[in-house]
Amino acid sequence: MSVQYFLAWLLPWVTGCGICLAVNRGRREPGDLAAGVGLGFVVGVFLAAVLSSVLASADTAHAFSRGAPWLAGIGLLAWTAVFVFREPARAPALFARAEGMGWRVLWCLLLIAVLLRLGVIASETLLRPTFPWDAWAAWAVKPKAWFLLGHHVPYVPMQEWLTQSDLQTRTSSIWDYPVLLAWVQIWFASALGDWNEPLVNTVWVGALAAIGLASYGQWRALGLRPGLTMVLVYALMSLPLLDAHAALAGYADLWLAAAFGMAVLCWMRWMRQRNPGQLLLAAVFALSLPLIKLEGAVWLLIFALVVGLGMLSRRARRMVAVTLVALAAIGIAVGGFPLPIFGLGWVHLAWGQVVIPALGELDLHWRPVGGAMLSGLLTLPNWHLLWYVAPLVIALRWAAFARDRCARSLGALLAGCALFLFVLFFFTDAAAWAENYTSANRLVLHIVPALFSLIAVLLGDLRLPIADKSPAPTAPTAPG
Repeated sequence: MSVQYFLAWLLPWVTGCGICLAVNRGRREPGDLAAGVGLGFVVGVFLAAVLSSVLASADTAHAFSRGAPWLAGIGLLAWTAVFVFREPARAPALFARAEGMGWRVLWCLLLIAVLLRLGVIASETLLRPTFPWDAWAAWAVKPKAWFLLGHHVPYVPMQEWLTQSDLQTRTSSIWDYPVLLAWVQIWFASALGDWNEPLVNTVWVGALAAIGLASYGQWRALGLRPGLTMVLVYALMSLPLLDAHAALAGYADLWLAAAFGMAVLCWMRWMRQRNPGQLLLAAVFALSLPLIKLEGAVWLLIFALVVGLGMLSRRARRMVAVTLVALAAIGIAVGGFPLPIFGLGWVHLAWGQVVIPALGELDLHWRPVGGAMLSGLLTLPNWHLLWYVAPLVIALRWAAFARDRCARSLGALLAGCALFLFVLFFFTDAAAWAENYTSANRLVLHIVPALFSLIAVLLGDLRLPIADKSPAPTAPTAPG
C-alpha cells in the first residue's frame, strides 16, 4: 500500500471536513466534530471525483497527481476559513445533560461493536475483487475501461455505436448511467497506480463509516442524548442490507443512501438552528443525487419540493400546492405535458403513461405485488426488525408531529418518497423487481438513513433515566 493511496484517503477527508466546518463557521457544539468528519468524507471524495473528471479526462492514470494539489489548496483555504471566521463557543447548557453510568457503559460497548463491525466489513471487502453482478457488469465498466485505456472515451447507445466508425467510442447497456462514482474509483486507482479492485472498493466502507459519523454528529447537535444517539447509530449501522452493500462493494445504492441521508441531516439542522451553512450543505448533497444514480433525480425533485414548500408561509404553501396539482391535472387532461427533471431530462407525463428518456415508456396500471413487498421488508433477513419498530415508534410518538415542525417536514418528505416507491412498484414494470427480490429493497435502502433521522427527531424529547445516583454538590452557605 503506497503513500499515494494513503493520501488519496487523507486529502479528501481533511479537505471535506474543513469545508463542512467552514460553512458551519467553526461552531463548537456537541457532535460537530463527528458530523464534520462524516459529512466531510463524502464531500471530499465527491470533490476529488469532480477534480479528476475535469483535470484528468485525457490522462486518467494520473488523476491523483493532477487533482491532489488542487484538493490540498482547497483544503488549506477551508481550514483557514475555519479558524478566521470561527464563532465563540455557545453555552453548553442545552446539551450538558448528565448520563448515568449504565448509559455510559452502553455507549462504549456500542461504539466497540460498531468499530468491530466496520473492521469485519473492511476485511470482507479486501478479500475479493468486485463481486456483485451489477457492480462489475454496470458500475465498474466505465472507470475500469477509462483507467486501463488511460483516457476518457464516450459511451453511446448500441444503435449509435453500430453506425459509427470511431474506434474510441464504446457502448454498454449502462451507457447513460451517471459517472460520479466512476471518477471516485479512478481517483483511488490512479493513486495506487493499478486497477486493484479490493483497495479501490474499500472506499465503500468509508461511505458506511461516514453515514454513522454524520448521523451521530448531527443528531447530537440537534440535542439528542449521547446514549440514545449511539443506540440509533448502532441500529442503523447493523442493518444487514446496508452492511452487505459495503462488504460486497460496487453498487451505487450505498452512496445514494449516504448523500440523501446527509442532505436530510443538514436540512434538519437548518430547520432547528437556521444556520445557512447547513442549508448550503443540504443543497450540495441533494444536487449530487442525480450524479450518483438515475433514481437520485427523483429523490432530488421530492426533496426540493418539500424544502421549497417548507420555506413558505402556511397560506402560500397551500396556494402553491393547489396550483401545482391543478396544473398537473389540466396538463394530463389535455393529453400530457413535459417536465424537466435534472438528471433525467424532459420527462413526459400523461394519463397512464410516463416517458423517461433514459428508461423509455412506462405504462401505469395496477400490479398486485403487495405480498412480495411485505415479504421483502418483514420476513427476509435484510432489515432486522426495522419495519416492525419504525411504524410502532411513529404511532407512539404521533403527537410529536403536531408540536415539531422538523418532524412534520421530515414526515412529509418520507411520505413523498414512499408514494414514489408505491407508484414505481405497484404501477410500473418495476413490479418484477419486487417479485424476484432484486431491486425493491435496494431502492428502499436509499431512504433508510433519513428514516432513522425521523426516528431520532421523534425520540429526541423522550424522558429516559439518565442521571447518576451520586449526590449533586451543594453550594456553600453564607457565614453566619
